[in-house]
Amino acid sequence: MIMDIKRCRDINIPLDLTVEILKKLPAKSLARFRCVSTEWESIINKFIVINSIVTRCLTKPPRDLHFILNRWSLLNTKNKSSRFTNFSYSYLYPQITNEEQLYDGYIFESNKGYGSDPSFQYVRGLIGFQCSDNGPFRIHNPTTRQFVTLPVTCLPATCIYLFGYDPFENQYKVVWLKEQSCQVFTLGDPTKQWRDIQCSLGFHFRVGEAVCINGAIYYKASTKSLTYHLMSFDVRSEVFYHIQAPEDLWLRLKRGYVTFVNYHEKLGCISRIKLNENDVDMWLMETAGKQEWSKVTFVAMLQDLPKAITCAGVTHPGGEMVLVSQVYRHDELGPVVYYYDPIRNCSRRAKVQITTSLLEIEPRDCVRIWAVTDHVENIMPL
Repeated sequence: MIMDIKRCRDINIPLDLTVEILKKLPAKSLARFRCVSTEWESIINKFIVINSIVTRCLTKPPRDLHFILNRWSLLNTKNKSSRFTNFSYSYLYPQITNEEQLYDGYIFESNKGYGSDPSFQYVRGLIGFQCSDNGPFRIHNPTTRQFVTLPVTCLPATCIYLFGYDPFENQYKVVWLKEQSCQVFTLGDPTKQWRDIQCSLGFHFRVGEAVCINGAIYYKASTKSLTYHLMSFDVRSEVFYHIQAPEDLWLRLKRGYVTFVNYHEKLGCISRIKLNENDVDMWLMETAGKQEWSKVTFVAMLQDLPKAITCAGVTHPGGEMVLVSQVYRHDELGPVVYYYDPIRNCSRRAKVQITTSLLEIEPRDCVRIWAVTDHVENIMPL
């Protein structure tokens, strides 16, 4: 018996076989196994974290929606409006019907202070967010529930960030749009320092939400003189580009009626037609390098839906457009989510029930909701 145990201890499993075995394990198990030894941590970080977990998730059938929820209330403090907020990440319970979905989750941030609305960017399994327009940038991993606050030397009156991923070098980067200069921070860089880069547009603001597609961050920009631009930032080369948009799309962009989405790995610009409120236009950038565009109109897509509804994204790889009302009062939970299939020209709805213990809604509270349409598991350590 003792000899058998000794022989078991002497078994040397080849590294490539070890990696293949580990690749088949659930993401959360791998995150725990990193604690076994330094050798296991090194193997998992070097050979598995890089791509296999996220790639495995991306090749699965259409995934259920996840939600980022921001519960907030305005408090009067010495004649000032102070905002109390908490942020939670919600995921679907296994029990689900076509018309009702039960969600649970956890609070990953609480904050009290002054400033405007928070902003979120979900990129390949990580959440980049700010609690206020003058706060630092933080990154949260919903799979491991770790988070990191990026270093800052001083905070200007307004901080504008972009968050993206370079699939060629497997790097996450954050861009800080500052008045004096633009800077880039590479997640996982041992120096943990911001680097100065050049910006062809000069100082500008990001207006609305950004979307990262195939290593490029697309967003609407505004200069101090309120001149608007459609911009992209190449995460790998760290270069800004001006995007030439069709004239009719440009008019919608200037009026603020456009939502950017990842539509089958292409930039989609979705806008409600103001003449009848029921039809929706979508411009699709067919070729990023040549900036060639196509356009399609979905007739009566929003008919009989709430007026305040907006497009929250497109499911991957299913291709359904997700429509939500972003802000809810305490008496309106849970929200209703609508799914529109542009191929079959049909829609469906689902009532989202969110556990009250998660939000603890009070009469003065409001809840803002972001739909995560491309959730993937990611065990990258922060």
